[in-house]
Amino acid sequence: MLSEEELRRLIESLTIREIIEPALDNWIAYESTGKTIINLKTGKVQGISLNANELLDMTHINEHIELYQIESEEVLYDEEEILDDDEYERFIDFKLKKEEENEYFDEYDPELLDEFCKMESIDKKERQIKILMENYEEYHFNNYQDFEHSIILTYYDEDDYTY
Repeated sequence: MLSEEELRRLIESLTIREIIEPALDNWIAYESTGKTIINLKTGKVQGISLNANELLDMTHINEHIELYQIESEEVLYDEEEILDDDEYERFIDFKLKKEEENEYFDEYDPELLDEFCKMESIDKKERQIKILMENYEEYHFNNYQDFEHSIILTYYDEDDYTY
């Protein structure tokens, strides 16, 4: 098991991207929650995926600490947030063409944005990460001591915790 000091050093050494990306890689909208954890036995930072209504195996609760999570129900930014103004206008045109071509068109289909991004060579995941990092950075900067304190207390008894 990692010592408190090793855990503290590991948390402090992580970039925001290293905290966010494993959770995003394991997140599927409306299907699974993505989490980034630290394995306390190995010190490895990894992503895990939990299907909707699935609980983490509680027999291993003392073997990891959760750093970050993206809930399955969370919507990771709509087209207007991911695309710039010109891209968004082209996306609206793209949607209208798809609607004209298909009588069973669903304008809320998330695959439309994926298809558009592929067609336009837009890295949607990279843009999602950028937005998540900006949001996380603001939270992290303003609440770092609370963040670190809550993570360390998950592993250590409050009486033993060194502030």
